[in-house]
Amino acid sequence: MCDRLPAPDSVTGALALLDQALDYLNAADVAALPAGIQAAALKSLEAAGAKHTAARTALLAAFAAGGRPQADGHGAARVWLVWQTRITKGAAAGAVAWMRRLAAHPVIDRALADGQISTSWARELCGWSDRLPAGVREDADRVLCQAAAGGAGLDDLGRLAEAIDQRTRG
Repeated sequence: MCDRLPAPDSVTGALALLDQALDYLNAADVAALPAGIQAAALKSLEAAGAKHTAARTALLAAFAAGGRPQADGHGAARVWLVWQTRITKGAAAGAVAWMRRLAAHPVIDRALADGQISTSWARELCGWSDRLPAGVREDADRVLCQAAAGGAGLDDLGRLAEAIDQRTRG
């Protein structure tokens, strides 16, 4: 869809590029684009949303682990997010929930970071996997992510998770 640009050489540079790309898309006459370009852009933005979730979660986890919210005068990451990024308490709680969720599901975290699965599918996969015995969750996550990458639909993934559950519980 577009030519490869040079990779940014810093987090600040990457964020500036992200900001420029979104500004361009928001200013574009998207209604005039051919349907194929609109469809490709929608798919690309969904993958970018998944990558955003993974990146935000990694940054928030590092920020929280380093005691940064407390050093900035806030008791916890959720409170810091509300006051410093101007999001609602619900949105902040959701960001913290992703931090915990992906810490428990590194395979799904990687699939999100690679843009292989959407954020909404990742949440479903984590929910199904969380019902499994702890010792099989990572393998189950791997199987589910591989099936998703191979083209399985969400219903198929649900049935696969159910089959894994039945096998592991005997």
